[in-house]
Amino acid sequence: MSTKVIVYTQTTCGPCQEEKMWLTQQNIPFEDRDIRKNETYFQEAINIGASMTPVTLIEKEDGEQIVIHGFDKEQIKKALDL
Repeated sequence: MSTKVIVYTQTTCGPCQEEKMWLTQQNIPFEDRDIRKNETYFQEAINIGASMTPVTLIEKEDGEQIVIHGFDKEQIKKALDL
């Protein structure tokens, strides 16, 4: 299993759009989960402690889960060992 990046977003969230654009520019594959369009995604985001978007869940190969609140390039890079 490889590292998985999931970004919980909303269409009206500026930092969400910035993070998705940055991840794309960095060639980092990610799954975009819009919490406004899917109740399950909303509940998942709440369950990992989200109080705002974006919230990024990084599931590492060893099973470790890292949650990053807000768009924080440095934390994302560190979590992905970049």
